[in-house]
Amino acid sequence: MLYLIPFISAGIGWFTNYLAIKMLFYPKEEKNFILFRFQGIFPKRQEVLAARLGKIVAEELFSLDIIKQRIDNPNSRQEIKKTLEIEVLIYLRERVKPKIPVVGNYVMNDKRIEQLKDIICKEIEVFIPRMMEEFSYRLDQVDIEKIVYRKVASFSNEKLEALLMGVLQKELKFIEIAGAVLGFFIGLVQVLLLLLSGQFVG
Repeated sequence: MLYLIPFISAGIGWFTNYLAIKMLFYPKEEKNFILFRFQGIFPKRQEVLAARLGKIVAEELFSLDIIKQRIDNPNSRQEIKKTLEIEVLIYLRERVKPKIPVVGNYVMNDKRIEQLKDIICKEIEVFIPRMMEEFSYRLDQVDIEKIVYRKVASFSNEKLEALLMGVLQKELKFIEIAGAVLGFFIGLVQVLLLLLSGQFVG
C-alpha cells in the first residue's frame, strides 16, 4: 500500500490539471450549480479575448504604419514602375501590334513599340505617387482592431476551442503530464518521509 502512494499522487496530479484545462473551455454555456454559476473561462471571456487580440494585431502584428512603410517607399515604387513597363510592352506587342500594324506612315515594329512604351510609361510614372497616396488614404479607413474583434467575438464555442487548441494543444498536454510527474514526486517524498519517521506500519 505504501508504494502505491506515488502512483496515486501522480493520478491525482494528472486529473486535477486535466480538469483545470477542461474548465478553460467547459461548460460552454453558463451553468447554475445552486450555490454559484460557472462557465468555461474562454467562452465567458470571449469578447475580452477578442478585444485584446484585435489590439495586439492592430498595434503589434499588423500595424497600418508598417504596411504603408513597406508598400510606399522608393524600392516599391521602382518595382511598380518595372512591372508597369513590362505589362505595357506586352500589351503593345500582343494586343496593339496585331490589330494596328500600321499607324499613319509608321510601321509598328519593335523600335516603334519601344518608343510608345517609353511615352506611356513616363505618363504613368507621374501617377504612381498619387496612386500610393490614394492607397494609403484608403488603408487609413481600415480598422484592423475592429475587424479582428468582430471576427473572434463571432466565433462559435466549437470554433474558438479548435482555434485555441490548435495553438496551445502541446502546451496543455505538457501541463497534464507535468501534473502527473509532480504528483508522483510529491508522493515519493511522502513515502520517504513516512519511512524515515517510522510512522508507517505494515
